[in-house]
Amino acid sequence: MTMRESLIGRTLGRVVCVGIALGMFSLVLVQEARAQTPRKTWRLDDHKKTLSPGKAFGKWDMEKIAPVFGSGEQTFFQFVHDGEDKHYIHLKSGKNNSFSVGLGEKFEVKDWPELEWEWRVTVLPTGGDVRVKERDDQAGSICLIVNPGLFGFKSMCYLWENGGPKDKPLVSTKREDSRYLILRSKAEDGAGEWKKEKRNILADFKRVFGKDPDDTAIIGMQIDSDSTTSAGEVFYRNIVLHGP
Repeated sequence: MTMRESLIGRTLGRVVCVGIALGMFSLVLVQEARAQTPRKTWRLDDHKKTLSPGKAFGKWDMEKIAPVFGSGEQTFFQFVHDGEDKHYIHLKSGKNNSFSVGLGEKFEVKDWPELEWEWRVTVLPTGGDVRVKERDDQAGSICLIVNPGLFGFKSMCYLWENGGPKDKPLVSTKREDSRYLILRSKAEDGAGEWKKEKRNILADFKRVFGKDPDDTAIIGMQIDSDSTTSAGEVFYRNIVLHGP
């Protein structure tokens, strides 16, 4: 090897090393920038004061499901503000009613694929079991409703049940396009305590329906105890959607 060739080799080696170093430095900068960029979040229950029972906050609304009759505490919901960042939504159902409370603001699930919330069930419908049509009652049920409306919608609900297989996709005994995942049960997760959940609703929807959502969606909570003619009570707080 001549001196000229040796110099060229050493020069090229330095160039390659500098290029690798710059590439690694750039990768570190990109990773740091991503780490410092805050995730996109959307707090759904951001009411700042206590509202009267039966009065909905913002774009939230209540809808009776079945039967259409019933009033007072049998169709009870309230948005409560209990100090800084400690507000919650309180729902109760009676022996002759089933209803939902939901936020009517639609979103693309792919833009908000993660749902986080806390819930506390204090009364479970006596003998309620989502797998039995005649006893299909739940106190804790937070749902993703795709293409919301009277007809043609698909719903995926996370349940706090009396029992049943956890995190196993279940099909409603009343409606093919309603699916469920049991997260908590009375036997293993004592009622009365706050429990925190975080779910990838996009991945879960694809798992229970076999495909991605084909329309916009909303988030809602359903409570019912009419089939068991008993009662249910649940509290929700810190309901947050996260972006990718």
